Amino acid sequence: MATPNPVEFALQGEINGTPISPAHVPFGVMRKFHEDVEKIVLGSNQGSLNDTVVQIRDGSYALVVPIPENVRESFERDMAVATTTDVTANPDPTRLSILLGWQKRAAFEKNLTYFVRPQTAQARFGALRIDAETVLRRPQADRWIAVELMLLGELREAGGENANLHVRLRDQSQPVIVAVDWDLLKREPTPFAGEKLLRVSAQRNERTKILRKLRLIEFVPYKPEFDDAAFAKMTSAGAEAWRDVPDAAAWVREQRGGADA
Repeated sequence: MATPNPVEFALQGEINGTPISPAHVPFGVMRKFHEDVEKIVLGSNQGSLNDTVVQIRDGSYALVVPIPENVRESFERDMAVATTTDVTANPDPTRLSILLGWQKRAAFEKNLTYFVRPQTAQARFGALRIDAETVLRRPQADRWIAVELMLLGELREAGGENANLHVRLRDQSQPVIVAVDWDLLKREPTPFAGEKLLRVSAQRNERTKILRKLRLIEFVPYKPEFDDAAFAKMTSAGAEAWRDVPDAAAWVREQRGGADA
């Protein structure tokens, strides 16, 4: 597994005439900053940073966050284009909304500045400084298209009056959230045993391909184990069909018109 690339998110300025630091930061400011950092890291992807170990630095109020591998590419791309107005790429709307919120607050409170600084030379974006003078891309209207798709993964939990399934997919470290009717869940004999194949409806962003509003339509019968009997039957039938052909490769070449065909 690749080592996550750390990025520093810093809040610099003064509160009541005293510089912001780990030793002096209002609880509400700290909490909002933490929430913003999580949203800007994950973007519109499902999940959380609950298990991510971060470093708090002096000098301002700064968090050094290891960016999860499954969002690193999109995160670095979005940071690279956020302040570039002459490219066609558009940042993830969730990330862009956080950056615009930071700029709005920096414009209102002139002594506040936000920073996003990569901590490795391999990062594909340079340090971002967000203050009242920063020029950010403006959000564009997104078009969401209704789609249906199949998900293969393990169901980890379900909760709430309107049940939400936490589905851990094979190729993702963070679970996706799928809404489900309790009656549909009750009809599945063993919903939390092994992998399940789910047919779901969703909305897909035409530009970013991000999915939202996933809802379970049905559990699809799924039998992942290898069927020895079926394989033996298939190979036996194939052997019988080719029994009278001494050289299968030569027969194929002949059907194609000769060795050079």
